[in-house]
Amino acid sequence: MSDSAQLSHCSNKDYDFFYEGLAGGKLLLQKCAKCGVLRNPPGPMCPRCRSLEWTTLSSKGTGTIHSYIIHYHPPLPGFDTPHPVAVVDLDDGVRMLGAVHGVKPDKIRIGMKVKSAFGQRRGLDAFWFAPVDAADNAAG
Repeated sequence: MSDSAQLSHCSNKDYDFFYEGLAGGKLLLQKCAKCGVLRNPPGPMCPRCRSLEWTTLSSKGTGTIHSYIIHYHPPLPGFDTPHPVAVVDLDDGVRMLGAVHGVKPDKIRIGMKVKSAFGQRRGLDAFWFAPVDAADNAAG
């Protein structure tokens, strides 16, 4: 079975909603149905009120790079190197980890404004972050 076929058969009740959102071009966040707290990564129970009930919120998809790394080695199957990965403070109020595309690795900076973008990677729905400012959009 191919890697993508194996991945497409994985299921996790805490994350299924997220991947369904990606298929529709949405970055979905988990929201407690009782107290309204957003959480990422998703989980079965609210860390604030311990409720098991939750809903989703469609993220604005915009934020600011809080931290980042440029991955060079070891090579990761399905990813080109260098491979920038950032922790982004989403404008919605949570942090999210994601790849950064559309900017040369040496131009990425903490505080850079980014937005989510959607597509496929190895046949699977995926998202990444791209710079908001056109001056930063110099693909590498």
